This record gives sequence, C-alpha cells and structure tokens, in this order.
Amino acid sequence: MLDPRSIVFILAALSLLMAIVLSAMPSSMSDRQSGARHWSIGMLGVSIASVLYGLRGFAPDFFSMALANAVSLVAVALLYSGGRAFFGLPRHKPALIAALVISNLALLYFLYVEDHYASRVVVYSAVSGVLLFLVCRDVLIHRPRQADRARFPYLFTAFSVLFDVLVSCARIINALFVSSGGSDFLAPTPINALYFSTHSLLAICISVGFILMLNERLHARLQYQLSHDALTNAYSRSMIFELAQHELDSNQHPISLLLLDIDHFKQVNDSLGHQGGDAVLKHFVHTLADNLRHDEPLGRYGGEEFVVLLRNTPARDANATAERLRQAIADTPYRDGQNEYPLTASIGCATTHERQSLEQLLQQADTALYQAKRGGRNRVEHA
Repeated sequence: MLDPRSIVFILAALSLLMAIVLSAMPSSMSDRQSGARHWSIGMLGVSIASVLYGLRGFAPDFFSMALANAVSLVAVALLYSGGRAFFGLPRHKPALIAALVISNLALLYFLYVEDHYASRVVVYSAVSGVLLFLVCRDVLIHRPRQADRARFPYLFTAFSVLFDVLVSCARIINALFVSSGGSDFLAPTPINALYFSTHSLLAICISVGFILMLNERLHARLQYQLSHDALTNAYSRSMIFELAQHELDSNQHPISLLLLDIDHFKQVNDSLGHQGGDAVLKHFVHTLADNLRHDEPLGRYGGEEFVVLLRNTPARDANATAERLRQAIADTPYRDGQNEYPLTASIGCATTHERQSLEQLLQQADTALYQAKRGGRNRVEHA
C-alpha cells in the first residue's frame, strides 16, 4: 500500500500536468473559453498545496499546514469561479473572498490557538465540499440542452465533482467519530491512503471533465461557424441546401422554397456605404427571423439573396407565408440614427412535386423571383 505522502506527491505531479494542459487552451482560443484560466490556476494551486502537504514533518507547520490549507481552499474557489465564468454566471467575489478569509482564520485558530485536528478537517472539508457542490450544481443546471450538443462532458464533470463532495462528507464523518491527532494527517493508515488515493483520482477526473467541456464548446462553436453565415448569422448556403436536400430525401412532401432578394440593394450600398449595407443585411435577417417559426430555417443564398425552407408546406400556404414576410419587410424600415431607409423584397416561391431534385426546385424559385422583379418588385410570385 502506498503511504499518503507518496500519494500526495503523485497528486502534485498530476495536478501540475493538468494545469499545463488547461493553461494552453485559452491562448489557443483567444481567451474565448471563459473559465479555463481559472481552472488552470486552480489546478496549479492544488499542485502547490500538495507539495506543501507532502513536506509535513520536514517544513514548519506554517508552510505544511496553514499555507497549504489556504492555497488548497483558494484553488477550490478558483475551480468554482471558473465554472461560473464558463457559463457566464456572476462569480459572487465578495462572498467568496469572505468565506475564504473566515475559513482560513478558523483553520489558523484550530492550529495555533487550540490545536485540534478534527476541527481543521471539518472546516476544510465543509468549505471545499460546499464549493464543489456548487460547481456540480452549476454544471447540471446550466449545461447546454440542445439536441445537437454532447451531454457526456458535462455529466462526467458533474458526477466527478459530486463524488469528491461525498468523499469530503465521509472525511468529516471520520474526523467527528474517529479520534485522530494532528500527527495522523500523513500516517500510513488505510483511511488516509483511501482518502488521498480517491481525492487524487477525482482531481484528475475533474480536470479531464473541464477539458472535455472546453473541447465540446469549441466543437459547437466551430460547427456553428461552419453552418452559419458570418455576417448575418443566417444559415450558410451549404447548410440550407443540406437541410433542403435532407427534406427531399425523406420524401415528406410538399416542400416549398422561398427565394428572397432585397430590392435595389446596390442603391443601399451607394448611399450608406458597404458597412451600412452590411447593417441593412443584418436588419433584413433579423426582420425575417422575427416572422419565421423555429422550424422554418433561413439561409443566405449569396449577396442580398436569401432562402427560406418551408417543410410540409403546400403552394397555397407557402404563398401566404411569403406575402407575410414581404409585408413585414416593407413595414420595418432600416433606421440609422434619425434616418429611415425603407426596404422591400421580391420573393420567388416554388413547391416540390414528386421526384424533383433540389436543383430543379431552386431553378423554379429563381424563375419566380425573376418574374417578381420584372413585375415591379416588392411582390411574390410562385413558379
């Protein structure tokens, strides 16, 4: 059986490794992954505290006990703050600092005023256990719920943290009901070996969980960037076509496509400049999004042209939707300060027939759009 001192030094080495891995992540993501830096510094704190604990009997108690406890609690607080930052939640800094100050004063009291090992265990384990429980709660409550987001990284992290909370509770119970002096902290007993072994394993599991969460979020962001237009946040051309092709392949007819074009957009660019034109495109997409259901995806076809996919929508309903969108655009001018710029759109609509390809459907919608433009613009035409 490994003695607790050896396990503590192993924990120090593994925590330092996790700190290095986590520290590399924010710089490679331009600091967009909030929380990673907190977790990195927190794991570095666990490593430093473990080394100080391991020096028990070779270094003064101030370093191997008082300072080690303080660094360890700050490290746990950083893990909590990192989780809050990761999910964009308030970090409650004043309350957190107050809790750390009070708990460390209590630890100093039970070391220098009244040397009582069990009380130190209870104070330390209670504070760290509560903070870790709050980490678990935040991960479970605020983890992404979208169907296309992975669940495993968040559940793995939450249950790893929860298990560490249970270990802290077990340590409190052991300290309260089993007589133990201060010299027993690194004594080679089964209880100490079990505690430090479990704690070391869980510290690594929690770090791995953080890394999995960071990677999942990065993957989700990359997926979003690949599937959405960078300027307007509408679906990209390839993505809207992929969605349309999937609907065609599923043989769930009828399917309708709306092809929308902002009328006289060149004049908009000429009068407002290209930045103003970009703002108009964003305004246009925002107006459409406000008037579409969640199951009616909008994509940018190119330039000032956009595509709306209408699932299980016959020609009659597609025309009604197109007319509603046309009216909404006309009723929602673009505002630049005190100035208003009226907008209109021409819309071509096409509805599938059996065994019709996506190319044929797009061609029909494009033909209808051309007819709407030739007919005076600001109108809807159906192929």
